[in-house]
Amino acid sequence: MKAWKVKVEIKPWPDGGYIARAPSLQGCWVVAPTVAEAVRDIYEVIEMSITSRIERCVPLPEALKPISEADLDGRRKISVEVPVAVP
Repeated sequence: MKAWKVKVEIKPWPDGGYIARAPSLQGCWVVAPTVAEAVRDIYEVIEMSITSRIERCVPLPEALKPISEADLDGRRKISVEVPVAVP
């Protein structure tokens, strides 16, 4: 089992709500009404993106930081770093 640390940016969306995106994973972004929902949704999108890339044998971007299995305590995990800009 492998896991990765993925940088996530969350900013207010001009039309309301928040946009969360993972710059290192092209196409990984979501818009949600709250920061909590944005974090939940971007986590799911990141998980799907990484899983899809692995299944199709597409290399993962070098910007993703692997987490050792010892750090997981037997759990499947993607750690999301979330800097939040609050107006």
